[in-house]
Amino acid sequence: MCNYTDCYMMYDSQNATSCALGCCQMMRLTDICYVASCVASCAESCVNASQTNCSVNCCNSTGCLNATFASMMMTTTTDMARTTTVATTPATTTTTTATTTMASSPPPTPDNGKKCHQGTCTGSTCYTNFAQAALQTCSSAHLHCQLKKEMVGSDMKWTAGCATNCSAETPCKQSTTPPCQLECCSAAMTSSCLWLNGTLNVPNFATRGPHLNTELGAFLLCLLAIALML
Repeated sequence: MCNYTDCYMMYDSQNATSCALGCCQMMRLTDICYVASCVASCAESCVNASQTNCSVNCCNSTGCLNATFASMMMTTTTDMARTTTVATTPATTTTTTATTTMASSPPPTPDNGKKCHQGTCTGSTCYTNFAQAALQTCSSAHLHCQLKKEMVGSDMKWTAGCATNCSAETPCKQSTTPPCQLECCSAAMTSSCLWLNGTLNVPNFATRGPHLNTELGAFLLCLLAIALML
């Protein structure tokens, strides 16, 4: 008789003997108690792992129970390995913390109440249509109104609206290659300072506009008259 876990070691250490009764049989008496012996006839075979008082194996040749003993040893070793793995492997819990970053937007720039004509168009004199469009209210950072000229491929592009400071930008004289500005003036609260009539309206040129040649001619006539009087 042997305990299930000891059967292989117990019977493997004994010499094989022949059975005079004819058969070798491994009986399961209880869940863990087994007995190997010689029998004249085999008992009822075990049909499941929980059945007791039944024959696990019954055979009639020398050493024919060795495979049964070996399977019991393999099952025992496997169960022990599984138990050791479960006992020595700690459970690991991973905690992930989500961090949300809120981006703060800069405060809006308040309007200064000053107004400019606004618009964008393509064409030689299309900017004249900006006079019918709604006025743009400038922010406190925009002190000027501007009408700017650019070339997009072979097309002439005009842009009007509020500007931060356009007083130092290149004016659109007759010989100037775009980009340049036809108008740059100080924004006002009552109405737009842009003329939108094709006249150069920038610092140092705004008061002259198309009258420049007339004033120059009058000045030369005065010089000529003085010379004749002398």
